[in-house]
Amino acid sequence: MARSEPYDALACTIRLHRAVRASGALLTTALLATMLTSCGDEKRSTATPVTATPSMSASPRTSPTPPPPDRDGDAVPDSSDSYPDDPKNTPQQPPVSFECDTGNDWDALLTVRPGKDGRPDFSEVWAAKPTSCDAQTEIQPVTDTEKAALTTSKYDDGDIATLYEMCAAVDPEDTYLEAGFAASSEQIPEINAALLLCPSYPYAKKWRETVKRGQVDADLAAQGRIFDEGTFRVGKEIKPGTYVTTDVDGCYWERQDSSGHTIDNYFTNSARRVQVTIRSSDYAFSSQSCGEWRPAR
Repeated sequence: MARSEPYDALACTIRLHRAVRASGALLTTALLATMLTSCGDEKRSTATPVTATPSMSASPRTSPTPPPPDRDGDAVPDSSDSYPDDPKNTPQQPPVSFECDTGNDWDALLTVRPGKDGRPDFSEVWAAKPTSCDAQTEIQPVTDTEKAALTTSKYDDGDIATLYEMCAAVDPEDTYLEAGFAASSEQIPEINAALLLCPSYPYAKKWRETVKRGQVDADLAAQGRIFDEGTFRVGKEIKPGTYVTTDVDGCYWERQDSSGHTIDNYFTNSARRVQVTIRSSDYAFSSQSCGEWRPAR
């Protein structure tokens, strides 16, 4: 049961009276002052409730910070990931801009974007059907496919912009698409390199056919069975056999012995077709203004 305030005051007075009687005369005054102060403090202590105050050191509870976005789950935040959708972070060529002639627009700005397997995506350009395209800058190989294309092309400057331009243009009147056209020994590696970048090119089949024909000619030239004007040693530089050339003006040829004397010769101002049979016993064969000699069929 809680004591009332009058009761507490009475108890304090009784203690004060007893203390005064027990103490000597010299201590009465000092003791009285002390006891009065004590009683006052006791009264205030009893009357004043003690309330708890919150601790100043307590801090508000905070929610954990969410991790930064990482779409491909490669532990590299999208904000600093060069390839945020590729967990392998395979190097890719950035988008490449071209100025193209689409027939309706001479300077249509079209874009080739990164595609699959390190090959560029030409779908946006092909949809516009440009007959020619010019890259706005040099293009250095980045992907493994682009590096392989550079090696195949035999370019020595490291720039594959020409291959991109070949893939971008879809001109149905392009020389490479002509019936019977055979790519030269220089064109063959270039076309093969372009096909590495754009194997689904709209005219890829015709490209492969012209490469095939060109490869046959390249093999014949390596064997000494296709040659141009000049003087050649028979059996070493060219093979004996029957050869023809077509559509000539001012064509002259001669077969020579080892002393340089003429065995046989021929001249024509103009002809649709000229034929010659070079024998194994001939030492050399020489021609001027006759164009390309090919094996007769």
